[in-house]
Amino acid sequence: MDIKIIEYIVFFSMAIITIILAIRFKPTPQEETTYVPDYWRCESPIERRVYQGLVQHGLYPVPQYKQGRYRIDLAFPGSLLAIECDGKAYHSSPEQKAHDRKKDRFLRSKGWTVLRFTGTKIHRDLPGVVSKIKDNLN
Repeated sequence: MDIKIIEYIVFFSMAIITIILAIRFKPTPQEETTYVPDYWRCESPIERRVYQGLVQHGLYPVPQYKQGRYRIDLAFPGSLLAIECDGKAYHSSPEQKAHDRKKDRFLRSKGWTVLRFTGTKIHRDLPGVVSKIKDNLN
């Protein structure tokens, strides 16, 4: 059998499978209204957890907001509120702690309020984390 024919067969088979799956797993109207595209811009599970907690309270932060040469995990640019979600794997080395302090100083010099939450705090007390963020937005 000719290679071109095999390639066509594979291509059209994949296209048909994709169409069938798209039709079969079409989101319900309920799922469409609760879909939040920015959720997928969060870079870690703890960022997504905080993001979801905030969205449940009608608050929509901007994930990975760029300020100068830094990216803020979750930001409320209109209120100049930066939320940093510090997982143990990426925020426990002395070098990373120094980087975080430098980032915080930079953001504060630009008028931002910076709130840092550990992964442990986020997992154990998400309502408390959301409450503190809401207090800082008011």
